[in-house]
Amino acid sequence: MNRHFSDARYYFRRGFDHLYAGLKEESEPLRRRIMEAMGREMDDEEEMEPQSPRERVEYGARRAATRSRRAARKVRRRVRRTE
Repeated sequence: MNRHFSDARYYFRRGFDHLYAGLKEESEPLRRRIMEAMGREMDDEEEMEPQSPRERVEYGARRAATRSRRAARKVRRRVRRTE
């Protein structure tokens, strides 16, 4: 892959990250109202982003584990359907 494609891919991914962060920030008040209407409370602690390098690594590890479990579940469903 030449340099132009790798640069474009990098900026596309970075733009997507900014879009996701912006949507999350804009939808937060609505999400809080919905959770309150359902009788659930949102913990501010779980919404906080990790601050120290160690917290970031631990957060990343938990997130990776969750994503891998979800991916494995999807694969298992697909394999069962083809049988």
